[in-house]
Amino acid sequence: MIRKRFGALFILLFFLAVLTGGIIYDDLSASDREDPYAAIKLLNEAIHQVSEKYVDEIPSDSLYMRALEGMLGSLDPYSQLLSPTEYDDLRIHTQGNYEGLGIRIDIVEQVLTVIAPIEGTPAYRAGLQAGDRILAVDGTSTKGWSEEKAVQQLRGPRGSKVTLSIGRAGLTEAFETEITRRPIKLSAVPYSFLMRDGIGYVRFTQFAERGRDELRDAIRKLERSGMRSLILDVRGNPGGLLDQSIEVSDLFLPKGVEIVATRGRVEESGRTYHARDNDDFSVHPMIVLINGSSASASEILAGALQDHDRALLVGESSWGKGLVQSLFSLDDGYFLKLTTARYYTPSGRSIQREGDRSVPTTQTGTEIPSMLEPAGDAFPDSFAFHTDMGRTVYGGGGVMPDVVVRAEPLAEASQPLIQDIAVQNAFFLFGVTYRSTHASVPKNFKPDEALLEEFKRYLRDERGVDFSDEAFLAEIDYIRDSLQFTLISQYHGEGVARQAVLRADLALAKAVDLLAEADTLADLFRLADRERQASLDSGETMTTASREPATVAQP
Repeated sequence: MIRKRFGALFILLFFLAVLTGGIIYDDLSASDREDPYAAIKLLNEAIHQVSEKYVDEIPSDSLYMRALEGMLGSLDPYSQLLSPTEYDDLRIHTQGNYEGLGIRIDIVEQVLTVIAPIEGTPAYRAGLQAGDRILAVDGTSTKGWSEEKAVQQLRGPRGSKVTLSIGRAGLTEAFETEITRRPIKLSAVPYSFLMRDGIGYVRFTQFAERGRDELRDAIRKLERSGMRSLILDVRGNPGGLLDQSIEVSDLFLPKGVEIVATRGRVEESGRTYHARDNDDFSVHPMIVLINGSSASASEILAGALQDHDRALLVGESSWGKGLVQSLFSLDDGYFLKLTTARYYTPSGRSIQREGDRSVPTTQTGTEIPSMLEPAGDAFPDSFAFHTDMGRTVYGGGGVMPDVVVRAEPLAEASQPLIQDIAVQNAFFLFGVTYRSTHASVPKNFKPDEALLEEFKRYLRDERGVDFSDEAFLAEIDYIRDSLQFTLISQYHGEGVARQAVLRADLALAKAVDLLAEADTLADLFRLADRERQASLDSGETMTTASREPATVAQP
């Protein structure tokens, strides 16, 4: 088996040596560079010496795998060798289905912890709660487990049973619960709701196989409830299947218009994708919310809707993940995930952001002004592109929103406090403690002064955070909003919490204000121009306000 795997690795090393133009053997002589077999021989000899004489014993197959992983890592952040388990995880994320318990987990303070049970799943029906510590699985202690190992142990075929030993805040002893594994369906639309003035909101979190259907169903339901305009939230959406990005974009664009193009070094990597059906939802004024964690398929969607003047983009510049990965099957269940092309929006903008992600760059790495700044005259002419209606948009990596909404920076005195709260997951863990002594909170719950004082004491006495009363007071709005969001989320879910803390979600609040004034898309674009001009006149960013709360109630 090892010999067979080595053969496959040698072939792969040879293929990638040619593909990358000599990354593996840049230091060889010119004559040796012309003979890839010389590089493979050198690699084999080096691995033999390390295997025989390195201070610690390392198996030869491990060294070959390390060499392969190091080579792929030198190409870009996304090319990698997938083990059979990693490939299964990838399929779960793209298909949105697996068999197991239905819980979100993380390692919190070195303990395997339930972040949240997914509603309707076996874990949810068994009564697991956010903050529960999974101390053992089928009698085996979870001490020292990684998140990856925990996932492997908790998943399993439908109908199989697993016994968890649970530690819960407020209980002096752990208890055991037996749960039967069932098929788990991860929803691409975890929640949606109708707000004031007939404004619909849809949270879209992943481009999985049924993502288009779930999104279409959610919008249809809002239409039946009286929706007249739409906010599509893809903040934090890391992307997914290219086909799904095409199908989701297709819901909003007329048949035949370009959605995205790919360009690579080999001919088959170049392709242009067009909308295949008549748009389902062209009648609604629409805003798409994006941020620095919107990537890949999210950027394809946002870029296409912006270039075709189908939606106004609000928020922060997207991540800039514009590289296409293709999967190549290898021996023994392994797969090579290799970057083969780049994505381009219909106006010709490259989505990929090169170099430092804090600023857009030219293809050669030259920095240009921050995409969070609205002043168009600060951008080189070569970075200016135009939408179907002639509106100016800018390239340089990522997708720049039409209306930028970003939080004000932390005051210097507040930085240590907020950083400690984040590092220690203090909002989440305080919520767990609070829940152990409070049966419920109302959906419109608001922290009072007594609760803020309790949280202050918790930070000092339980978490050991050192801060001044002045620093706490300076961030009181942020702390109040974050506590409100965390506690409502733990009792009623994130969708209810987002509605309750709407004013503190700066981008969403701005989108609601814009749509409340706009009857048509043309109205939205005029309002965006007004915002941009006001920011140019003041010399400030398009929109600034108090900082947003910690709107994820878990680490």
